[in-house]
Amino acid sequence: MFIEMFWAIGIFSFVPLVIKFCSANPFAMGFFRLSVGTLLVSLYWRKKINWKVYKEKDAWKLLLIGATFFCHWITYTFSVKLGSPSMTVLGMATYGIQMIFYGAYFLGYHVRPKNIFCLLLILVGVFFVLPSWDLNDKGTIGFTLALISASFYATIPIQLQKAHIFNMETRTFAQFSVAFLGYVFLVPNANWGELVFIDWMGLLFLGVLGTFVAHSLWSRVVAHVPTTTSGIVYYIITPTAMFLSWLLLGETLSSKQLLGAGIILSGAIINMLKLPKIQ
Repeated sequence: MFIEMFWAIGIFSFVPLVIKFCSANPFAMGFFRLSVGTLLVSLYWRKKINWKVYKEKDAWKLLLIGATFFCHWITYTFSVKLGSPSMTVLGMATYGIQMIFYGAYFLGYHVRPKNIFCLLLILVGVFFVLPSWDLNDKGTIGFTLALISASFYATIPIQLQKAHIFNMETRTFAQFSVAFLGYVFLVPNANWGELVFIDWMGLLFLGVLGTFVAHSLWSRVVAHVPTTTSGIVYYIITPTAMFLSWLLLGETLSSKQLLGAGIILSGAIINMLKLPKIQ
């Protein structure tokens, strides 16, 4: 599992950098990425996917998962484009604490004092990281979108558990394919004509590695590794992406923001200790 974990984390860490570097806008990026991802998933798991699933009475659960995944992806992409890779991954690092409170509401999990403490700690970190209180500032808008994206992402494990009657392959296919349909309506806004060769290479990376390969590897990791372990390891993406963004894109953070980043990660990791098995 170590090799799968290493590759998944590595690919996920590069995703926000490629999104920022690539000239494709969020509409082109989402359409291309999910069309490739959906195609590969349907081919790779064609014998395990229940193709008649949408005729079942609980199919709405899969549609909701796909719609949520669409909202997560489009807010994530706009977050990187308007802000920066570092601000986006820091915003996404709040998904764990959000998942606990969603789990308490929808699944009846008990919120412990530790979770309250971590929530307050993360809020302090967010205060330090926030680029500006000016709502017209692109960095602030980008970071806010990352928090919203994390909120959508935090509900997906809960929705997957609610849809446990469907196998993993069917749920994954629905997650990708329904989200893809959302981009079909937005594809007229895509900027295909502005893309050059390097942009298409970036889109291929996002579609093949960033979507199909990384998600497939991470699904295997989650299935074989304790939730606490996989949850903590997942947060390696945040400092790794921040380092790569500094190294390759020249992105820098102020001392105050670095302090906030440390506080957010500390709260997120402490919160993951003995995490209820939501996934």
